[in-house]
Amino acid sequence: MKKPIRKLSSLMAVLLIFTLCPAQVKNIKTNVRNDKSSNYSSGIRSTKTYSSGYSSNSSESFGQYLAEGIIGGFVQAIGFATVEAQKAVLRDRDDYPNTISLEGKLEYGSDLSTLSFNPSIRGNWGILASDLRYSFLHDYTGSLESIDWQVLILRVPINNLKLNYGIGFTSLLSPKTTYFESSTGMDLYLMKRKLTLGFNYRWTYRRNESRYRQEVKLTSDYVIIDKHRFKLSPLVGISYQNYFEEDEFWMFNVGVKISLGRY
Repeated sequence: MKKPIRKLSSLMAVLLIFTLCPAQVKNIKTNVRNDKSSNYSSGIRSTKTYSSGYSSNSSESFGQYLAEGIIGGFVQAIGFATVEAQKAVLRDRDDYPNTISLEGKLEYGSDLSTLSFNPSIRGNWGILASDLRYSFLHDYTGSLESIDWQVLILRVPINNLKLNYGIGFTSLLSPKTTYFESSTGMDLYLMKRKLTLGFNYRWTYRRNESRYRQEVKLTSDYVIIDKHRFKLSPLVGISYQNYFEEDEFWMFNVGVKISLGRY
């Protein structure tokens, strides 16, 4: 008699937890659809206004020409500085950790009612990097999937510290839409470069009043296998995600990092 009662109590407890937990993933997808439709409507209105109300004059043309000239010169200066910095880092790659490598990560996260899965692959070459990941978020209302690609990441090495800034996009699988996304962060290498402490902040650009997603992640990984060009590191961390300034998640993350590279 006691066993059926215990099973019934456990089932009621589980149902109570799901009842109290908000329908966050479903709400996020609803907000994405609303954001997508409103952005499309505003785009049509702005196009009509532009086509019917556009007027040009010489002062606007001169100002545009001047702005383009300044921006073009600034971009060229940044490009020259980037090339020189890349040459210097590759020349002195023994002095900087993780200069040339290919990294893969498998990360699982969870809170009371939500699960996340984030496999990723990243290539590092001097002060440049590119990071591609699959983002999966699931609760009892459904799943949210996206491909997040930080296309270009600039890494500034300062001894055992690397400062990062990247630009890219996140593309949702359903509902299908894409947001531009930036990232910034840092990696600190300690204990003869066996321990890595990481901080990363990602944010999408605003379409209307709020951002699709903001994400803050703190991680720590430690090398337990280091053979030739192969490294294996278990990792732990915590992350915070906020969608449309309405739905937020605090996750505890565990996983593993595999690195292939000489430096």
